[in-house]
Amino acid sequence: MKITPELIPHSEFHTGCWLQNADKPGWYYFMKRKNKNEIFNDFFIESVDEPLRELVTFLHSRNIKTTPSCSGHYISDRDLTKIYLALEEDCTEIRKGGLNFRDVESSKLHFYKNKNYELPWNRNEFLSELEVYQHKGVLGMKLGNRKKEKQQLLKLQIDGVITDEKDSVFFIFTDQPGENNIKWKLITKEIKSILQSSGG
Repeated sequence: MKITPELIPHSEFHTGCWLQNADKPGWYYFMKRKNKNEIFNDFFIESVDEPLRELVTFLHSRNIKTTPSCSGHYISDRDLTKIYLALEEDCTEIRKGGLNFRDVESSKLHFYKNKNYELPWNRNEFLSELEVYQHKGVLGMKLGNRKKEKQQLLKLQIDGVITDEKDSVFFIFTDQPGENNIKWKLITKEIKSILQSSGG
């Protein structure tokens, strides 16, 4: 079992489970494994970024599973430094006594101890990589046999929004610093309209 704080490509978010320090939730850690995206965590929606909550709630109400998501952010260097310091504390605990992580979807606990564990970047590398990475957003949906709706969604025309399909998951990607919240409002409106009109 490998648990990592690495910056996973947004197009690969669905290929594993996402965890947080069970005692001090903060940064999301990634664990590569098959993910059924079944929600057993009563507080799951609190882990979803605010701009995505309306859409995720709507999709779940129609039995459409969603894959791990991100709305895109702007976090200052000062706050990113605080995050990095917390990651260093996690690193020390993982090396010494081990650390409990909680799966944000299933709420299952995973204990991880590795005396050779290291962070994948130093502080400056972390800040530099996050400068670009943090602006990107993604949401995946498992639409099943809703072929008509999928075709309509793939044709969505919203500036700065890209749609794609991979591994039987329909994806929406955003990447416009400072405008992601506005984009997700438009995306939510369009997706709700398509699925409501089709009864999906």
